[in-house]
Amino acid sequence: MFVAQSSWLGYGTGAYAFQSPAYFVLFNDPYDGSSKPNVHVNPAFAPNERISLVEFSDWTSYVNGFNLFNDFNVTINVSKSSWSGLEATYTRPGLVVHKFVDISASGHVIVRLEATREIVAHIEMWKWLMTSINGFTIKTAPKPMLVPITRMINFTFKDQTLLAPGYGSIELSRVPTQIEVWPFEGGFNRVTVDFINSEITFTISGAAADIQQKFPIWSYTDLPYVLPLISITVVSVYLLVEHYGKKSKDHTRRSRS
Repeated sequence: MFVAQSSWLGYGTGAYAFQSPAYFVLFNDPYDGSSKPNVHVNPAFAPNERISLVEFSDWTSYVNGFNLFNDFNVTINVSKSSWSGLEATYTRPGLVVHKFVDISASGHVIVRLEATREIVAHIEMWKWLMTSINGFTIKTAPKPMLVPITRMINFTFKDQTLLAPGYGSIELSRVPTQIEVWPFEGGFNRVTVDFINSEITFTISGAAADIQQKFPIWSYTDLPYVLPLISITVVSVYLLVEHYGKKSKDHTRRSRS
């Protein structure tokens, strides 16, 4: 795959990729309803790896009851005014929906939907797997469940390949009508947002951390607490050695006698 550096690079038919220091964003071709877009984080501890943070799916998203992938014609263009902007235009009789994907100067990934009129939208975002969403876990939400309506969706995850823990956030520009979480195999694999309006913006950010365990950090101020433990350990070892040494000597004496 070609990798773009701070600009959208097209490859194939209508497929684009954007590489920034923090994120890799993939927007797939018109024949694939997934990755519209798929936002990845670039882990600092593994420069050659990418971890999917959140994926917008046209396969399972709807506008006014029409599926974004099957029921709309889609054209894709890179913004002429900004190298970081990509526009996908969804058209059908009587309705046009624009999806803008941009990487902001502050380092966030922006996904904005704008329609020519008010719409009833159902947007699905996938991730394999989220360990919690807005404080809910598989234990507290074992079945698909509506969560309290909010403009901020926070989630945690643990990447299954690198075993790296991480977090993500999706901030909405408007209060939605509904947010639902969908549990799957010990976590959540998607969160859905419903809204009624002519536009909405999703601001996405996140990161992953290394799982490597660090040695405990201590200073000389810890000595008053550490020395007694060392003393107890040394004395215990000495008593054990002395005890088993005496038993060994007694056994030897008996054997000779």
